[in-house]
Amino acid sequence: MEKRVPQGKLGRRQFAGSAVATAGVSLLATPSLALPDKSYAMCESIGPLALPEGAAYTPGIAVDRRSRKPIFLPAPGAGYAAHAVSEVLFWTDQMMEHALFMTLLMPGDHLRGPRDEARQYQNLFARHFLAARDQGYGDYGISSLLASTRSSVQRFIEYKRRMQRAQESGSLRSLVWPLFFDHIAREAERFVARLDRLAYGDIALQSDEVSAFWTRIMAEHLEFIAHLLDPQERALIDQATARAGQMYQAHEFRVDSGQLATMADEVIDFKTAAEQGIETGQIKSIIEPTLADHVLREAVRFSDEVRRAL
Repeated sequence: MEKRVPQGKLGRRQFAGSAVATAGVSLLATPSLALPDKSYAMCESIGPLALPEGAAYTPGIAVDRRSRKPIFLPAPGAGYAAHAVSEVLFWTDQMMEHALFMTLLMPGDHLRGPRDEARQYQNLFARHFLAARDQGYGDYGISSLLASTRSSVQRFIEYKRRMQRAQESGSLRSLVWPLFFDHIAREAERFVARLDRLAYGDIALQSDEVSAFWTRIMAEHLEFIAHLLDPQERALIDQATARAGQMYQAHEFRVDSGQLATMADEVIDFKTAAEQGIETGQIKSIIEPTLADHVLREAVRFSDEVRRAL
């Protein structure tokens, strides 16, 4: 029989920033992870949710701070629980921001319905993140976290694919590229596949799968950057496009793990410089700084997975 996980530490930390402090209390007071009927109204009033800083309670999880938000990764030699919880922490944070980006790119009254739906997912994945971070999990107390997270991610995939079809058909007129809908749906589908493996106790990463998934994701990130830079940033546009081409080459023609690790580190350096330039106004673009930080964290995860799959 599975051991019960202690509940005492859940929600004792406060959200960073006064803008979301009150909302955090409401979220965590909900007994289950299901959304209350009127949560969309709360989302409308508070805007983007920022997840708080701090370490996870589950032993064996390291915090990488190469981005503005902490990146939770399994420490070397970590056990099963740390691998599972760090996976949930990383991807629920990313899922929450996927929802945020969709709210930002669905302006106007005519898009209120799909925008409100995205905001509900934003709240939902914030709660999943906090449930994973603020409880101390052991190897035999994690199945409910994995199952509940999987259920929410599967529903979010269906929403993303529905929005993608609507955008492609012209029935949805948002500012979200069809490729972006597809991109974030594939990330969520891969997360579900990882949750399924973890549910059976399998923490292994397959080198071919890691390479195939992340090289395409990184290539698309670089294309997104190229298309969101100001047209005057010709040199940076050319650089991002060239790097995307290199990633597509690595996707089509498998490279060895050492070369892939080097490529991952180069992408981290490029994205770090881009984020700093965007933040300080030295790079002209329409890139939201949160998006720049988001893709940087995924590059760090790419580098980490390449090395763990060796």
